[in-house]
Amino acid sequence: MQRRREEDRPLRRDVRMLGRMLGEVLREQEGQALFDQEERIRRLSIQRRRGPRAGRAQAAGLLAEALEGLPGEQIEPIIRAFTVYFRLVNLAEQHHRVRRARAHANTADAEPQRGSFEATFHALRRAGISAAQAREGVRRLEIILTLTAHPTEASRRTVLSKLHRLAGYLEQRDRCRQTPAEKERALAAVREEITALWQTDEIRHERPSVGDEVKNVAWYIEEILWNLLPEVTDQIARAFGRVYGEPLGPTPGPVRVHSWVGGDMDGNPRVTPDVLEDAILAYRVRGLRRLVRAAQQLGDALSQSSRHVTPPPALLASLDRDAERLPEVAATWNARTEGEPFRRKLRFVQARLEATLALGESRRAALHRRMETHGSEPPPSLAMPLGNATAYGSPEELSADLELVADTLALAGCARSGEHEVRALLARVRAFGFSIAELEARAPAEDARAAAGTLSSSTTVQMSSGAARLLGALDAIARAQRESGETACRTLILSMTQGPDDVLAALACARAMGLGAEGKADARGARIDIVPLFESYQALTGSADIVRALLDHPDYREHVRARGVQEVMIGYSDSSKEVGLLAATAALRRTQEALPAVASEAGITLRIFHGRGESVARGGGPAQEAILALPPGAVAGRYKATEQGEALDHKYARPELALRTLELVLGGALLHTLDAQPRAAPEDLKRYAAAFDEMADAGRLAYRALVWEDPQFEKFFSTATPLDAITRLNIGSRPSKRASGGMESLRAIPWVFAWTQNRAILPAWYGVGTGLASLGETRGGLALLREMAASWPFFRALLSGVEMVLAKSEISIFTRYAALAPEDARAAIAPRILEEHTRTRRWVKRILGVKKLLDGNPTLQRSIALRNPYVDPLSYLQVELLRSERTGNHPRDRELLLTLNGIAAGMRNTG
Repeated sequence: MQRRREEDRPLRRDVRMLGRMLGEVLREQEGQALFDQEERIRRLSIQRRRGPRAGRAQAAGLLAEALEGLPGEQIEPIIRAFTVYFRLVNLAEQHHRVRRARAHANTADAEPQRGSFEATFHALRRAGISAAQAREGVRRLEIILTLTAHPTEASRRTVLSKLHRLAGYLEQRDRCRQTPAEKERALAAVREEITALWQTDEIRHERPSVGDEVKNVAWYIEEILWNLLPEVTDQIARAFGRVYGEPLGPTPGPVRVHSWVGGDMDGNPRVTPDVLEDAILAYRVRGLRRLVRAAQQLGDALSQSSRHVTPPPALLASLDRDAERLPEVAATWNARTEGEPFRRKLRFVQARLEATLALGESRRAALHRRMETHGSEPPPSLAMPLGNATAYGSPEELSADLELVADTLALAGCARSGEHEVRALLARVRAFGFSIAELEARAPAEDARAAAGTLSSSTTVQMSSGAARLLGALDAIARAQRESGETACRTLILSMTQGPDDVLAALACARAMGLGAEGKADARGARIDIVPLFESYQALTGSADIVRALLDHPDYREHVRARGVQEVMIGYSDSSKEVGLLAATAALRRTQEALPAVASEAGITLRIFHGRGESVARGGGPAQEAILALPPGAVAGRYKATEQGEALDHKYARPELALRTLELVLGGALLHTLDAQPRAAPEDLKRYAAAFDEMADAGRLAYRALVWEDPQFEKFFSTATPLDAITRLNIGSRPSKRASGGMESLRAIPWVFAWTQNRAILPAWYGVGTGLASLGETRGGLALLREMAASWPFFRALLSGVEMVLAKSEISIFTRYAALAPEDARAAIAPRILEEHTRTRRWVKRILGVKKLLDGNPTLQRSIALRNPYVDPLSYLQVELLRSERTGNHPRDRELLLTLNGIAAGMRNTG
């Protein structure tokens, strides 16, 4: 058992308190018998893991007997008990992260927290980066986080809200010295929330709609990011001043928030043009409601009187223009804001925002009527309705008003009495526009080819459903841009791009819908970015040639010059599923080495969009470590990445966690952009890359021999994992397969999710041991591997991720799932998996020089060791539910879905 750290005492206290409360709720709601059963299962599971070695096998047998013999009516509450416990433990761990960061900040003479803004600027200064260079680097930063839905994420907004309130109680308990009565009330409130959480159904009876997913992702933006982004800029400025001893000066907010939720048409038939347009309007209406409230609050606060503050002429002139343009608003507010020019200006701003909001709400209501009547009503009018001349035409108009207010407050001597608040709102407008998020559209490249072919045909051609949907979506985007500016939606991502013709076809479609330039003579009309997405191993390998061909195309090059940047998205998931982790990682590295060179040759600015998942097999890992592992020149001030739905909870559920997440991303991007990190010599990097590519080839051959070439593998996979349950249950709005077919059509997310559920987590390590051994067993190979781990961030990041996954995997549990497979498939596949797992563990430990996995990260090692005994009963139960179902008994879909959620919560990872 791990040694207990004194600094973790408050975490243990919180876990005990929350666990005790849950136990009380169980007794109250389900009865003493159920509670006693749950406690017996819990104790046996702990004995199986941490009891005397001589008694562990007996504890495992008793645990299996207890779970196999559970009465039917106890199965669901037992599953829910462990799942709710994990939610509470996750909450306590999140809170402890916040607590430790705060304790560190309050420690006199403490070194800056690793990865913090202050630590980043210290690293820059040590690397010889001057204040001027650092300032310019900060101003160049452009970070885009694209939030996505997740097919294996089923958290409901009501559950998120309850957990958010529980976090508030923990925070209050830490920050305040409470009286006995206050403690009693706080504990009663915690008990009430846990009771309500127990009484709330965590799963839906129907598959969530796209609108449900929009609401979920909106929670993180509205509750956390909306207020946080201006604070990020302030934190950067404070850290810069502390390290360099001079002010940073005016700096645009570096972070923008985008979303795929509502615009991702790749394999999701539920995202229609109407649904896409509704998502744009939903984000817009939610954003405008926030802006109206903020303008009202500012108007209440800016009470400066002309008797005490001299209003600058620019402010007075703008008030005259507002009164002339908006006489009804002037008539309402002039008398009530007499002698209060700043307040009057904000009332005009508020009135214009209210009109803009009313317009958005009327548009959405009309769209809903049309959707409910299956399109029999005409589309919403493209022109503003009569009486809405009050509304803002674009976010830039609102920004101009707010900038004027901020500047005139500064001129009037009000820098400390309102200017900061106005500039904070201005930062939100610049980050979000009118919407809480900028929607991005994604569609299969084949739909673009089909649509372009139909448009260019001289004869009447039957249009495919995919082509019609794409053109309808582009039409909706064009309409949204006319109504609320380009930032409503200005990105079209082409999944499974195979060649330059895919992108050119998409550009032709965009032009036909009014979104592109009508030829190079009028390139200023381009209003959408066409983003090729390279996902397969072959596409990644050929991506540089495809982009070079595009940029050599005169018409397309003019389009890109008009847009100012060529964005290219690289997927981390499909290539890994296709060729294994080592070969996919090698291909991604080579792609990111080649693309900047191609863009530089063409004189075009490049932005690489990283389609990372949360799991190691899909590019997941610590954010700053992942950024610093990228090849030189791959960032250059611009970093864009997906934030998966499953990651939002532990990255953005609390403002402090979100700030830490953004700190790590921004710090990594800044260090990489200014090339301030230690790097090996170029000749060493070349040697390392050659060695890695050889290992990757060996790993690819081993991986493909098992996954794609053994005829028994698909049978084993489909029966030794809960894949059948995953594909049929109501988890996300998007189907688990792109099309009908076998394993080749299965998406990477359920592929990884299935292997995570059976605790093998195979996609993140299979073939890695073979690859490492292919080099390590040669003369001097182990020394070279250790040198690469010490000197090459790319290799170190990969090893770190594999080590973590191996520590999370549990082969003894996996063998229980393997027993579900037919004998012939099990005999052919399971021994090879066990052998490679052993090989990979051995080589990772040898290279890192550790006796146990994660010896270098005791905090994570301890967290996994403490969680595993509570995950195991859910795995045992899932195996029994699958066995019962497959032997012809009545399916227990609800209980199966609950085990999926519970194991995911315990593992802190799905797909």
